Amino acid sequence: MRNHIDVKKHSKYFFTGSFIVILAISLYILYPFRTSLLASVLLAYIFYPVYRKLKTVVKNRTIAAFSISFFIILITAIPILFAANAIVNESVQFFYQIREIDLSEFSQMISKYFGQNIDLNFYFKDILNNLSISIMQGASNFIIALPGRVLDAFVMLFATFYLFLDGKYLIHRINDSIPLKDDYKEKLFKKFSDVIFATVYGVIVTAVIQGSIGALGLWIFGIESPIVWGLVMIIAAMIPFVGPAFIWFPAALAKIFAGESFNGFGLLLYGLLIVSTIDNVVRPKIIGSRGKMHPVLVLLGVLGGLKVFGLVGVVFGPLILAITMVFLEFYLSEKHDIKRQKD
Repeated sequence: MRNHIDVKKHSKYFFTGSFIVILAISLYILYPFRTSLLASVLLAYIFYPVYRKLKTVVKNRTIAAFSISFFIILITAIPILFAANAIVNESVQFFYQIREIDLSEFSQMISKYFGQNIDLNFYFKDILNNLSISIMQGASNFIIALPGRVLDAFVMLFATFYLFLDGKYLIHRINDSIPLKDDYKEKLFKKFSDVIFATVYGVIVTAVIQGSIGALGLWIFGIESPIVWGLVMIIAAMIPFVGPAFIWFPAALAKIFAGESFNGFGLLLYGLLIVSTIDNVVRPKIIGSRGKMHPVLVLLGVLGGLKVFGLVGVVFGPLILAITMVFLEFYLSEKHDIKRQKD
């Protein structure tokens, strides 16, 4: 007797296996562009209200989407170029200034104290030479990686453009596909909106506060062009692992090496105790209050998100942890309902 083959069952297995393989390959293809795609989602979400208002005036959604995409290029490229130009120009001047510093007096004092001949100028010049080599290597690596950066930016803007056009339809499709109760869906999307708004708002507000207070400190301790450097600090504060210290710390060292100990050490303490602590206090407070997240989760989300996703991880790290907590809440709620029905 021939064994009967369950065609329907085998078709189900074939479909499931094929779908898993194709999904894995698709994720592998998209993985190199994960940061660009996540950034496009973030940009589309932030600027969608602007696109919606412009669409009522322009009447053509393609022109409106292109206009907002071009506007995004302007508001991101211009500040970055401004900050880069200011940093490069001042860094060159700063580098030449500290090369002229003579540490002979300090060398004599230390030599008398230790009883050995110590030439601080030699060590100082050696550090500067190594620093120059590191900067040149970093610049070379940046130039080599530039085509990849341009490609990432193109993918980000291209995806953002089509998210403006088709984002509303995509959200409806996702909403219809999620196998959850309507009130759960509503709560999930509200959490998504609150956390993104709170995170973006927190980053911008914190950066503005740090830049403003940092500019005040630069003015108090005699740094030239404090307003310009304050604007640069605002931009730097939005970049993870850079921050305002990228500005005030070299300025403090320059004052110290120039013999202005009061201004140099004063700016150093001001930056460490006031400017740098703002980020650890204000940002978790804003994100936690609006996104209704514990400060510990906010901190872990930001740091973990940066490690996994890069720059956009500042937003998507806390967002993923927040959504995880929402799903945990759904699970506990369902579990409680089932237990209550049994009782």
